[in-house]
This record gives sequence, C-alpha cells and structure tokens, in this order.
Amino acid sequence: MDFTAIDFETATSAFTSACSLGLCVVKNGIIKERKEILIKPYPFEFNKFNIKIHGITPDMVENAPTFDKYWPDIKPYIENKMVIAHNASFDVRVLCETLKHYDITPPDFDYMCTVKLSQKAYPELESHRLNKLCDALGIHFSHHRASDDAYACAAAFLRMAYDYSLLDLNEMEECFEVSRGEIRSGIPSKKRKKRRKALAAAAVI
Repeated sequence: MDFTAIDFETATSAFTSACSLGLCVVKNGIIKERKEILIKPYPFEFNKFNIKIHGITPDMVENAPTFDKYWPDIKPYIENKMVIAHNASFDVRVLCETLKHYDITPPDFDYMCTVKLSQKAYPELESHRLNKLCDALGIHFSHHRASDDAYACAAAFLRMAYDYSLLDLNEMEECFEVSRGEIRSGIPSKKRKKRRKALAAAAVI
C-alpha cells in the first residue's frame, strides 16, 4: 500500500495562503519519510485565529520561499500518486488553487479522505476530527503541526486497513464504499466505480 499523506496549514481563509505543508510517505504499508516546509503565503497576511491554531507567525515565514519555489521538490510526492488527507477537499483545494495562482497546472493524482473513511470504519465515535480519532486509536502527535498531522493521517489510514484486514487501496474503497477523487488536468472529479459495477451487473441480467 503506497501513498502520500499531506496536511496544509493556512495563514487566512484564502486557499492560496498556505504557510506550512506536511508530507508523510508510505511505501508497502510502512511510513518511510516525514517532512515539513514553511511557506511564505499569498497574500502575505495572517489571521489571528489561524495563528492561534497552528502557531505560525509572519516573522517565521517572511523570508521563506513561496510555494512555487518548493514545487519542483514537492511534485514527485504528488504526481500520479494516491494522496491521503484528513478533510481532503480542503487540502486538495489549497494545493490546486495555490498552484494555479502561480500559473502551474496541478498534476494528475488520486486522493482519499480519512474523515470519510473513519466515519465508515468507526461510526461509534462521537467525533472524527483528527485529534479525536487519533486519541481513540492511540496515535500520538502534535495537532496542527503540519508534519505531525500528515503523519497522524497516514497512521490512521494504516490502522483502518489493519483493523479491517484490507490489503490495498481498492479494498479500502470497496469495504467503506468511499470512492477516490481524481485530479486530472487540474480539474477534480470522482471515480464512479459503484455506478459502473451496477451497470455491468444490469447488462449481465
């Protein structure tokens, strides 16, 4: 099971305002790499509420590279990969809108959301927020630090696979009836696996 877990922290509510990115790489079901980068956001503005959440201040990133400068190094972690995130719609949108701001076409990749998966895997939990989910699973991390959040997301994904004896990403989709999303030519879409299977079954009948 191979994938890259990601987590963005933002300076404001603007989807182009990424100020930190965490990456956690999983190869053959084993966490192989963790990294975090600090990013000078666009626009260069910070919301006090966001600072309170992640602790990143303007002076910490004022001289940091902008996202486009990091992109050549980040791209191999994303392009043609399975990307996992907790509330993936947010992180994928931050990635795509930030790239588009710099006139960079987002690469092709698939993605899955551990919020949606955990809601199916552990419906008994009162909350599926990352910190609450990881508390329930015994996964220890520092919440809202991007590298830790990416790690926690990866660890939770692997734990769900273990708890349900799932061997690959296709089995995750089938078991929890959660279809992966796709980014193709910078445009998001959803795979319609169940619809195709239903049509195939109807054709046989």
